[in-house]
Amino acid sequence: MKYWRLEAPATLELHTDEPTQLTQQNNVKVKIEQILFSTSDYDTYIHGSSTGKPIVPGKNAVGVVSEVLDKERSMLKKMDRVAIEPFVPCGKCDECRNKNFRQCEQMQELGLTADGLLQNFVDLPSSTLHKLPDVLSNEKALYISYVALGLNITDALTFDRGEHVAVFANTKAGIILCQLLSYYKAVPIFITQNSALLKTASETGIFYAFDGNNLIDRVRTVTGGRMCKQIVFFSNSNFDIEQAYSIASFNAEVCIAGYGEKDTSLSIKKIAQKHLKVFGVFNGYGNFPSAINLLVTNTVNVDCFIGEKMQFDNLKQQLETVTGEDLAVKGKIIVVD
Repeated sequence: MKYWRLEAPATLELHTDEPTQLTQQNNVKVKIEQILFSTSDYDTYIHGSSTGKPIVPGKNAVGVVSEVLDKERSMLKKMDRVAIEPFVPCGKCDECRNKNFRQCEQMQELGLTADGLLQNFVDLPSSTLHKLPDVLSNEKALYISYVALGLNITDALTFDRGEHVAVFANTKAGIILCQLLSYYKAVPIFITQNSALLKTASETGIFYAFDGNNLIDRVRTVTGGRMCKQIVFFSNSNFDIEQAYSIASFNAEVCIAGYGEKDTSLSIKKIAQKHLKVFGVFNGYGNFPSAINLLVTNTVNVDCFIGEKMQFDNLKQQLETVTGEDLAVKGKIIVVD
């Protein structure tokens, strides 16, 4: 098997090992076909693993089943096309023992806290694999985790039909969430500092898309002075959290969402004065089947986010010309031969 390991920031090395054997835990072997290289993957590549140790990157991938340990009882069979859910609950904490796996206290995430999917073969628990319908292309399936994250965010918010929900984001994850909010009959207000994303937002039918300038006046006009009772602030955006508070109504919900490692100070005074409820949503665990359905029906359209392809064997050289700005709208697709 071959895999790329991030030995240090911006230092990828290709390794070749003997084939691995399946175990009771990692009971399905998958041949990886395509891997998404996204903004969060780029951040890991540039800054190194959050664990401080060498790691195999890659969170989003699709492949085909190569081998199954228990062929008689498994729901999967050889050559099934699958998407890989990158979240693995520990199974040991109090939340897991209570079957509340989404709130696992020690959730492992492939490519972030555990070795990821930037390899040609990988052994995984069958519970992390989702069979793909024939009508869903590999390229679109790479965005399942984005849609699943958006679903977990909408599940956590409490909005009524026609209510305005502000979304602060500098990547495509914000536009995907806005599409979901529209589907659930909310009115998204997309706020970004990326001019390319503003154009993409308009092309995907998001009517209110602002760049952050004169934000209070713009939101006041759109909402008829009521401001926003629900706000989603993606943690990898470059906005000041105070801007989110500034357009929040009293008793509003503020969801801090996503994978970003960026830290910021919260204004306790503003939270208290406006009676804000602040909470976090970190991943898309548990909503992969629903996300697949939304992509199949084109309820969420990700065509505009599908970027250029890169070759697995020459990845190190190709990444030297990639920038985070490139990936904000279109993710690169790594093809494994």
